[in-house]
Amino acid sequence: MIASPLILRVLHHHRRGIFGWTLGIIAIVAVQLGVYPTVRSSASDWAALTESFPDAIKQIFRMEDYTSERGYLSAELMSFTVPFIVMGFGCSWGARVGTEEEEMGTSDLILSLPMSRREYLVSRIVASIIALGVLLGLFAVALVIGSRILEFSIPLHSYASAALSLFLIGFLMMSIAIFIGAWKGKRTIALGLSMAFAIAAFVLYSLGPLVSFIDATMPYNPMQWTIGSQPLSDGTSPWNTLWAGGSGLLFLIAAGLVFERRDLIG
Repeated sequence: MIASPLILRVLHHHRRGIFGWTLGIIAIVAVQLGVYPTVRSSASDWAALTESFPDAIKQIFRMEDYTSERGYLSAELMSFTVPFIVMGFGCSWGARVGTEEEEMGTSDLILSLPMSRREYLVSRIVASIIALGVLLGLFAVALVIGSRILEFSIPLHSYASAALSLFLIGFLMMSIAIFIGAWKGKRTIALGLSMAFAIAAFVLYSLGPLVSFIDATMPYNPMQWTIGSQPLSDGTSPWNTLWAGGSGLLFLIAAGLVFERRDLIG
């Protein structure tokens, strides 16, 4: 079911992209951790400043207890910036899975090799998941190293929960992009629609605490299943993990079904 040479080929071909995304996310971690000593040294002033923010802003960016280690990391890394990077990475890689060879005009060549369409698609999916795992693995390593330098008291399992929640939202958005790409055969359509879904989910997640009828939809929002569970403080819920991972898996199964039936252009 898996063609290892194809996986290695995909990862090698996109190694610079992986490096760029990883460098960007590590740079964000370094910058935000570098700012925290200033916040910690003047905690009372920062607490007064954040208290002066409108309630809407504090709720949108989950700025509870901003001056604490967990509260700061949750607000600066887990509420907006890093989730958007991860979702963008997932959508970008997922949109290529069922479309890249067609757009390059090499699909006939690749599928003439002794492998089935399913084997090809699974191999591309595995390569994409590995790339996502590398991105978030190095994110977690950078976060742990930086926090240890700053002598944070947050335990390692909290960082693992944060990385897992980000992996799940990235995996789900990647799976949606893979399905759309396998169905429509156009990378731009897959990328555009999956990013539109990601943005819509995030906007609804952000507005949930402010609007009662939107708040009622939160149990069905993938953002709530992942980063909304406050992984740095409360860990990752097994039930939410099952929802996010299971939903992604369903999209991948659907992608396999439509990819096997779609006419490919070499």
